[in-house]
Amino acid sequence: MDSPVIARGNITRQANKRLRRQHILNIAKNLIATEGFEAFTLTQLAREAGVSGPTVYNLFGKKDDIFQELVSEMVTTIGVALSNPDMSDPIAGAEAFTDNLLHLYQQDEAFYRAAFLAADRTRLFDHELPTGIFHQSLQIAKRICADAKADGFLYGNIETAKLAEQLFACQRLARQDWVNGYIDLKRYRKQVLIGMYITYAADARPDFHKRLCEEIQQLKNK
Repeated sequence: MDSPVIARGNITRQANKRLRRQHILNIAKNLIATEGFEAFTLTQLAREAGVSGPTVYNLFGKKDDIFQELVSEMVTTIGVALSNPDMSDPIAGAEAFTDNLLHLYQQDEAFYRAAFLAADRTRLFDHELPTGIFHQSLQIAKRICADAKADGFLYGNIETAKLAEQLFACQRLARQDWVNGYIDLKRYRKQVLIGMYITYAADARPDFHKRLCEEIQQLKNK
């Protein structure tokens, strides 16, 4: 990995420090992706970054501190990817929600898998955290269901919050299968969407129910 360009001239020493920190974070991200979180060490990081161990410690702290910073960055990136989903149609909304995540994971699949796995084991993804991935995803699912009901796609016989929880669970369970290596991202997409469409179908009005069945069949045939 290329060394950072050190800021000069009018740019302050703090700017150089930020460049150095980001350079080290990028290397840490690569090491976690290739070696896994448990095998990743500060000594290895310092060696790969071309700095001393005390420099890494002074900039970041412990190994867990580095990982928490990377996870925080990951949560922010996922939050941006999930923002402003298409609410005009429940099927389009489900596809946008899934494909935005899929596109993000494809950019650095090894890191996301390693980070999700380690974060789950260390309980960094608190389901109750308002700014966390789970909370953000669930809130989007609730908005999709509420709009689907208001626009006449759903009867409303099933409580919106309960329906949204099931939509969210489809994505979460597929993600766990992908993270643990049971499925690839292509299968991840199919699993998420079929699960979401079956969930919709439980409360769908006739015309929408017909569309959902057609979508499910198309996904099965792919």
